[in-house]
Amino acid sequence: MHLTDNELIEELKRRFEENGKALYDLKIMTRKLEKVNKKLQESEALKGNFLSNIKNEINNPLTSILGLTEQLFGSCSLDCTNVEAIARLIHLEAFSLDFQMRNIFAAAELESGEATLGISLVDVVSLAESTIESFKAWADERSIEVRLYVQCREEPLQNQEDEEDEMCFFKTDAEKLRLVLANLLANAIEFSSDGSAVDIHINREQDRLIINIRDYGIGIDVEDQEIIFDRFRQVETGTTKTHRGHGLGLSITRAVAELLSGDVTLESTKGKGSVFTIDIPESGEEVTSDAFSADGNEFIFEDESEF
Repeated sequence: MHLTDNELIEELKRRFEENGKALYDLKIMTRKLEKVNKKLQESEALKGNFLSNIKNEINNPLTSILGLTEQLFGSCSLDCTNVEAIARLIHLEAFSLDFQMRNIFAAAELESGEATLGISLVDVVSLAESTIESFKAWADERSIEVRLYVQCREEPLQNQEDEEDEMCFFKTDAEKLRLVLANLLANAIEFSSDGSAVDIHINREQDRLIINIRDYGIGIDVEDQEIIFDRFRQVETGTTKTHRGHGLGLSITRAVAELLSGDVTLESTKGKGSVFTIDIPESGEEVTSDAFSADGNEFIFEDESEF
């Protein structure tokens, strides 16, 4: 082609611009790849820390249980007080191990995409009370009072007797709701100060269930309030950890809340405690049988009049 000087200059400009754009796109792609690589490296490091941490979380309770049972087997001179104290410690360690294993299985189920919902009519108050009762020994060990408040009626309660009969039925997955409550309650107890309290408020607002779990413990820095919902992430790491846990509980809580088409949020001030809020909608799924769940256990009725 025979180009004039101006045409040649314009063609060179166009090619320089194209090369410049290609170089810019290449830089952007390189930066993105570097970020992905960094996240992969962080993920591998976190998984390594998790595996090391979970080994301790499982081995320590098992070692304690074995040692405590040996004390019972090896001595016939223990009085009732000592036997009761040892039995209490065995229960605490066994409960901790059971709780950790349930979370590991739940995380595996969520990760594989095999988690499914089993919708039933849930007695939320009974479920909350049974969850609190299961953590009673752990809370008592720290002298922490767990207080439950319920408001599921549109009209205010007329007297104290009505409050004792306060009930809250909600169509959702009882097992998943219990898992969320258990993890948030465990978190609240773990990070509370000895002798303090944990408050659980249950409210039903039309077709939504809102549960607040408030502790008066150490609180969480603003910069850490999002990362604690990531898998394997903990504010404290390494051998200097002062709190138990493996970094799965809050990630499971958020994943399950989202599976229920809801969300979990956090408000916290360092040194003043934290408030986790679960907000989930009532399921629109039809329950094929008359299914009723209390304490996380499902019962099937042939006739609605039976309950």
